[in-house]
Amino acid sequence: MSNKVVILSGISGSGKSSYIRSISEKVWYPYFQSGDVGGAVVCSADHYFMSPWQGEYEFDFKKLSNAHGCCFRYFIESVQYRSPLIIVDNTSTTVEEISPYVLGAQAYDYDVEVVTLVCPSAMGDDEYVRRCAERNSHGVPESGVRAQYERLCNRQLPPWWKSKEVESKF
Repeated sequence: MSNKVVILSGISGSGKSSYIRSISEKVWYPYFQSGDVGGAVVCSADHYFMSPWQGEYEFDFKKLSNAHGCCFRYFIESVQYRSPLIIVDNTSTTVEEISPYVLGAQAYDYDVEVVTLVCPSAMGDDEYVRRCAERNSHGVPESGVRAQYERLCNRQLPPWWKSKEVESKF
């Protein structure tokens, strides 16, 4: 089995964390939570905002660039150490946000797949955005979630990238 990078893409509250649990029994979250090193490594800008002592999320918009830099650095370390399954857990609503991870994974000979969580077929767009805004754990307001959704809907991945869509579960 070859090493794999899964790049999650989806609006806040769409179920990315639940999807992680569905694809890997053992998960390693850096910085703030111990885990089994033999499991999937999860790289997320959110980890930067977690208090290592209290386990509380403390978002600061002014530090968002640092958070993404830290996430990417941890990702590169993980591919260099040949972790068998690496999951990038960010909203990744644009090609520009995804591209560095695809290139980094390819540089280290990883299989790469972009997994996009999408609106369930039985639910309308407005209801989906509203429900995601209600359930997201980081307090992103509905206007922010709607902006994420619009970027995601207008995104066009390069056709040579391996990708799939998975309906969000509620």
